[in-house]
Amino acid sequence: MLYDYKHIFDKKWKKVNRDLERTIKKIKSKKAGYNFGKNIYFSTKKYSNIFFNLSGFFFSRKFSLNLLFSFIFLTFFIVATFVLSSIVFSNSDRKNKNSCGSYIGRLKINQELKDNELNYGVGGPESYEVGKKDRLKFYFYEIQKGDSIYSISKKLGVTMDTIISLNRMIDAHNISEGKEILVPTLEGIIYTVKAGDTLEKIASNYRISVEDIKDANELEEEELYEGRILFLPNARLSETERQKALGYLFFKPLRGLYTSGFGIRKDPFTGERGYHTGIDIAKNYGAPVYAAKEGIVTFAGWNGGYGKCVVIKHQFGFETLYGHLSTINVSTGQKVKAGQFIGRVGDSGRSTGPHLHFEVRKFGTPINPLRIAGLGKSRGKWY
Repeated sequence: MLYDYKHIFDKKWKKVNRDLERTIKKIKSKKAGYNFGKNIYFSTKKYSNIFFNLSGFFFSRKFSLNLLFSFIFLTFFIVATFVLSSIVFSNSDRKNKNSCGSYIGRLKINQELKDNELNYGVGGPESYEVGKKDRLKFYFYEIQKGDSIYSISKKLGVTMDTIISLNRMIDAHNISEGKEILVPTLEGIIYTVKAGDTLEKIASNYRISVEDIKDANELEEEELYEGRILFLPNARLSETERQKALGYLFFKPLRGLYTSGFGIRKDPFTGERGYHTGIDIAKNYGAPVYAAKEGIVTFAGWNGGYGKCVVIKHQFGFETLYGHLSTINVSTGQKVKAGQFIGRVGDSGRSTGPHLHFEVRKFGTPINPLRIAGLGKSRGKWY
């Protein structure tokens, strides 16, 4: 009756049929019997038929073990696929809602505050009484219309550093209504353990206590390893990290000899006291000059005493000017990235030799570049 079986399963079980015919011959040579349960019985030479009862169907046939194992494997595969897909889809909503990139690495996120919604968002310090020795917990806050990082930090009673660090914010000003950010019940930042780190070293670098680190992370010394993510209570971001996230970080356009500073100085041509609106960095003729920050080129050409000059407009009212160039490699209206090549050192215009005259302006007024994050002077005479 092999034809009846083939007629039913022809399309989906062709391979099984081929295996069936091959294995029947092998089964005939065996003398042992196999009992696999109440509804399935296999026999060899003692009985000529094999009975397989499944959901009301009855087949009488010399059956192969391969078919049974194929059926079991198929059932297991379908169940496993269903379970895995359920897990993926159940987590997709949280991933989409948490679009600010919030994550806490290996730290355990407690969402006990999630259900305590306040009028201004989800969770919040008022929804949970935090004691001095309270365990570290986390909750999600939904950004409201008109919110800024500063207003959120004041509203929730944590520092801007805390919000920036936990949510790995690249641009802290780019937050959207309805997005969720991760907030801890304690102030602090996230830190990834590096090779050679010890709790004493980490605590010293951030001016916090070892015990606070242990308490916040429920940590023992031997549990510290490279790549582990820790919450450092009461720690602050470095000035560079903070300014980068806030969009105020600049990069040096050129590294060379620092020859003249910002402010009152003796004019190199007249010998009279004058006001220097930038800083001078000497470098060999033709050395590359780079954009100090991303922005839009508002001027590229000859500009009187500046000679060949480039002016770039940045966010928050900042502008940078690059004077005395020998060549200009950008054009007006062009968008540039931080560190992008824009020209070469020269001595065009009112210049005493090859150098870069570099200015930073805030809403049109020149300010001292050395006071801007990322533009500080190196030791000695070098910039």
